[in-house]
Amino acid sequence: MEKQELNVFPANDPHLVWQGRTVEDPSGNRYLIGSASSLKFRFQGNDCKVRMLNSAPMGEYNYVSFVVDGIHQQRLAIKVDTFFELKIPVSNKADFHDVELYKETEASNGFIVISQILTEAIIDFPLTVKKKIEYIGDSVTAGMASDTSLVDCEQGTWYDQHNAYDAYGPRIARELNLDYMIVAVSGIGAYRNWNTDYPVMSDVYESAFLTANSNYPKWDFKKFIPDVVAICLGTNDFSEGDGVTPRLPFDSTQFINRYVDLISKVHHHYPEAKILLLRSPIAGMEHDMMYKACLETVKQKTASSMNGLNSISIFSFTSFFGSGCTGHPSLDDHAKMAKELVPVIRENVKM
Repeated sequence: MEKQELNVFPANDPHLVWQGRTVEDPSGNRYLIGSASSLKFRFQGNDCKVRMLNSAPMGEYNYVSFVVDGIHQQRLAIKVDTFFELKIPVSNKADFHDVELYKETEASNGFIVISQILTEAIIDFPLTVKKKIEYIGDSVTAGMASDTSLVDCEQGTWYDQHNAYDAYGPRIARELNLDYMIVAVSGIGAYRNWNTDYPVMSDVYESAFLTANSNYPKWDFKKFIPDVVAICLGTNDFSEGDGVTPRLPFDSTQFINRYVDLISKVHHHYPEAKILLLRSPIAGMEHDMMYKACLETVKQKTASSMNGLNSISIFSFTSFFGSGCTGHPSLDDHAKMAKELVPVIRENVKM
């Protein structure tokens, strides 16, 4: 039997659904930028390929994973820096198949560029109107160091254990049937980072590519308007750093002021959104009292200075979740974090 030739559908085909921090270039190619940014589509037939490339610093790479007909597949390292065709792993024959492709790594790892889908036909992906949530954070929110199924801790590169899809944020979104966006950068803080003082989250938040480089385009905040914004920062502000870069003692005033500055930007773009401040589950118990006091001050200053703010609240995890690589949450930790947060998020997304 002669093999059927596949049809070509460009990345800007209207049947394709893009979510998360993604950008279209002048050629119509689409960049998956942020953690768990995704492409969703439904295709007819049983053969499908995605034409993509890895756009990253020389020698670096990204990870993606697929959900095919509701089943999440293992992560794949994408290392080829020229366009190639990646076959969708379909396990059964059917009239159509639903595909979700997720970027597992983060913006600082580079990007996955998608140009075409090759298949028999693409039809409308089933979509419903959902409440929305945006997660802002650092390595915890990005799912760094959580998944050792491919590479053990202390082996490979620092991002070989990245798994954004199974981080606490996406888990909550799937549980509550929410659309979500992750804005996360490993090592970043509210006023200082793990080993640098700049740029912090407030400096990169409005960039589509989460960079302070002004040559990159700004993010279009009209593309995704969340009902709730959950912010989890502080891990790196309170940390002792990398042990090499000189580091001053923690400055609570700077932490509070820059955190308020970030919330001000969030409120400007999403004036109706509720704000939820998460105390990092790995900031260290020795900082607990100071951390709590700072967030309370952030809450008070924000509530008193921002007109029309829907609500702002603080959530504290019940435990230290750091059984993954380099003291980060493991996949099991992320599941426990999600379980604790689900009822809080559910209450916040109510009408």
